[in-house]
Amino acid sequence: MFIIEKIEAAAAEAKGRPAVISGEKKLSYGELWERSDALSVYLEEVLGDNRMPLVVYGHKDPMMLICFLACVKSGRAYCPVDVSMPPERVCDIAETVGNGLILAVEEPEAVPDGMGILRKGDMDKAINARLGERFPRTKWVKPEDTFYIIFTSGSTGKPKGVQISAQALTRFTDWSKTLGGEPEEKKGAVFLNQAPLSFDLSVMDVYTSLTSGGTLYCVEKEVQRDMGKLMEALGGGKINYWISTPSFADMCLSDKTFNEGLISDLKAFLFCGEKLTKTTAARLMERFPKARIVNTYGPTESTVAVTGTEITEEMLEAEGELPIGYAKEGTEIEIDGETGEIIIVGDTVSKGYYRDSAKTVKAFGRKADGRLFYRTGDQGFMKDGMLYYHGRLDLQVKLHGYRIELGDIECNIRDIAGISAAAVVPKYQDGKVKHLTGFVVRDYREEFKDDTGERLAAVREIKGKLKESLPEYMVPKRIVFMESLPMTQNGKTDRKKLEALV
Repeated sequence: MFIIEKIEAAAAEAKGRPAVISGEKKLSYGELWERSDALSVYLEEVLGDNRMPLVVYGHKDPMMLICFLACVKSGRAYCPVDVSMPPERVCDIAETVGNGLILAVEEPEAVPDGMGILRKGDMDKAINARLGERFPRTKWVKPEDTFYIIFTSGSTGKPKGVQISAQALTRFTDWSKTLGGEPEEKKGAVFLNQAPLSFDLSVMDVYTSLTSGGTLYCVEKEVQRDMGKLMEALGGGKINYWISTPSFADMCLSDKTFNEGLISDLKAFLFCGEKLTKTTAARLMERFPKARIVNTYGPTESTVAVTGTEITEEMLEAEGELPIGYAKEGTEIEIDGETGEIIIVGDTVSKGYYRDSAKTVKAFGRKADGRLFYRTGDQGFMKDGMLYYHGRLDLQVKLHGYRIELGDIECNIRDIAGISAAAVVPKYQDGKVKHLTGFVVRDYREEFKDDTGERLAAVREIKGKLKESLPEYMVPKRIVFMESLPMTQNGKTDRKKLEALV
C-alpha cells in the first residue's frame, strides 16, 4: 500500500484517536486528514501549475504535519526547516528550493526578498473555509515523485538537499514497523518524537507512527533543555516506542528517575543517527529490563536507516563495538575492497541532491540491473551477514545525531573578517564525538594584550558570527587561537596534530 494510502487507512480506522500530541496541543487522525485535504485544495488555488517543493518552517506544532500531508496531496514535495536554523541558512535553503512561497507555522526571522509567506493564522482561515473539500487523488505525489527534501550540512559551506521519493518512504515504513516488535504491536502505540522535524531521524517516528495508526508524542526543544520538565513529560507520555539518538538517551540517563518506573509502558528503544555504545546499551538494559534495544544505521540519503538489530547481552560481552545490523529487505550492503567504504544498494536510496547534479554524480549511481546505489563515505565491514561501523573516510562527523561537514564550519569561520585560516576537529570519548574545537589563525598575529579579556571577547565574537550562519549544534564549543596551522609534508592541514591538542 502506498504511503499516503497507509495514512488514509489509519485515519479512517481511528478518526478520534490522537495522531499527534505536542505540549498542550492535540490533533486527531480525522482532523489531520480533513484539514490537510482542505489545505491541499487551497495550495492548488494559490500555486496552480507550480509543482515546485514547498518549505515548511516551524518546530513541533501539529500544523507541521498538516502542511506535510497537504503538500504531498497537492502533488508537491515538502522541505521541513526547524526554527533552530539561523536566518541565513533558512534563506539559503528557501532560495535553493526555489518556490516563491513558504508555509510558516512559526514566524521566520528572515526570508529571501520577494518570497511570500503563508502564516499559520492564514492557513487556519483557508482550511476552515474549505473543510469537507477533497483534492483529486490523481494529483497526489506519485510513487516515483519526491515526497520530502531534507537539507544536510555541505562541505562547501552550503547545505545540500536530499530528495526522498514516496516509493522509498513507503518501503522504509514497511520495514520500520517491524523494528522492536511485530507490526501488530504498533497499532495504536505511542511513539516518542525527540528530533526536530527537519532532522531525518524524525521520519522514523513520524511515519512509522502515522502508518501504524499510532500517536506521535512530541517533546519540544524547550522541554528537552529542562531536565525536570523533560522527566515529567516522558513520565506522562505513556510512551511505547522510544526513537532518538543515543546522545539523548545518555542525557536522560543522567537523571536517576529515568527508569522503568517512569516509563512503564515502554516496549523498545529504537536508535539511529550516531554510534550506540556498549555503556549506553548496558545502562538502558539495567534501567529498562523489559524493553528491547534496537540499533539501526543509515544516512539521510538512504531514507533514515537500512540496517538494524536487537542488542543482546552476548553482544555486550563480545569484543569490539556493537553491530549496526542486518540489511533490510530490498537493500544490499557492499564494502569497497580498497577503502572499506560502505555502499548501499537498494529500494530506499535517494534520487540524489536537489538541484546539484555535480554532487549527485559523485555519490550516487545505478547498477546494471537499474538499482540505485549510494557511496556513504562510512567505513565498515561485514561479519556473518551483520554490518559493523568503522568510522569515516572524510571530514564528516556525527554530533548528537546531527551530520556535520567540518568543512562547512571552516568555510564559515574563514568568512569572518580578520581570520585567515581555520580548522575544526572533533573531540572523541568512548568512540563518539563529544564536542568540536575550532583552531583559528587571525590576520594579525600579535599576542592578545589582555590574555583573558581580549581573548574571551574574540571567542565570543567568532561564536556570535557563526550563530548567524550555522545551527547552534555546529558552532564549536572551544575556539583556540594559533599563529599558524600545522601542515603535513603534502602541504595540507595536519589534523592529527590538531586532534592531539584537544
